Amino acid sequence: MDSRVRLPLLSTTVVGSYSVPDWYPVLQERVEQGALLPSAFGDAKEVAALGAIKDQETAGIDLISDGELFRRDNNRFGPPNAMINYFAAKIPGFSSELRDRSGITPLDSSASLPAPVVTERLRPVPLGLVEELRFLRRYSSRPVKIAMTGPHMFARIVWDEQYGSPESLAMEMAKIINAELRRLDRAGCDVIQLDEPVLWFRPDDHAWGIKAVNACFQGVKCAKKALHVCQGNYNPDPTAHQGLRVFPSEFEAILPVMQEAHVDLILMAFAALKEKDITTLKDFPQDKALGVGVIDVQDHRVETPAQVARTIRRVLKYVPATRLFVCPDCGLNHLPRPVAFGKLQAMVRGAALVRQALTGKRP
Repeated sequence: MDSRVRLPLLSTTVVGSYSVPDWYPVLQERVEQGALLPSAFGDAKEVAALGAIKDQETAGIDLISDGELFRRDNNRFGPPNAMINYFAAKIPGFSSELRDRSGITPLDSSASLPAPVVTERLRPVPLGLVEELRFLRRYSSRPVKIAMTGPHMFARIVWDEQYGSPESLAMEMAKIINAELRRLDRAGCDVIQLDEPVLWFRPDDHAWGIKAVNACFQGVKCAKKALHVCQGNYNPDPTAHQGLRVFPSEFEAILPVMQEAHVDLILMAFAALKEKDITTLKDFPQDKALGVGVIDVQDHRVETPAQVARTIRRVLKYVPATRLFVCPDCGLNHLPRPVAFGKLQAMVRGAALVRQALTGKRP
């Protein structure tokens, strides 16, 4: 795999999002009341993003993000507010309306979230990811990753009054995303990631969903291309600081996506799988690297380095260390910051244990 940077064996990274401060919704309300200028909340978001960067660097993460904290006004229904509504508000063709969307998962009929509405043909515009990259470069010299919501999630979550089919909507979104990913690539991003939480459990969508994912990466020439697939991280109550896994996830169901996606790296959950059979990994494509989720983001208990190392070693039976990255199962946005930071530290130390055993070199 080509990349702009050289990374160590068993490199550590994050999926993207970091702990959202409890004061986010308070500041949002003050802006809505006219008591605080939007620019002041923008300054506060910058401070939060700087904290996310510093926490990752202090923990020893090799490939960092900005915590995606510029995309959030609060943590309610996260991550869809930050993954979909933030971008929909920028794209011509989406109305300003949000309608409740239910039926998003067969595991919880009560799960719902506010979703935007497509009322006209969508038109490409810059989505702000280049600005996130510039912010990261300004404050960190480490290799960086920027993530973007994938087209399949848009097609399955938003309300469509224009295209008439989720495939048509996904391919239109792929054009918009592709333009942004090309801008990121030209601006020098090290790793560009698509997030597809819904694709795993909808096998009937795999053919066109993979086609749309691949269309997003066309023309990305230098950055490493990554795809994150997950089990959901739904949170109707931000005060609980507790995400919920809401998508069914039979392990073998994701294999066609792993094999057919034109990417360099696939990130997925393993910590939450506990002792579930992962022998399907024997068929993991040899031209790709695997991001091993070693941190359960729906559990406030901080893993020990030994637990992290044990998860990595389970996967090492099927995929060599030269093709493994180490990451959390999903985003850290719902967790309290001390818990999120402790989990990052455990992840780095656990990866170091395995690396030392493989190489004989101390960190």
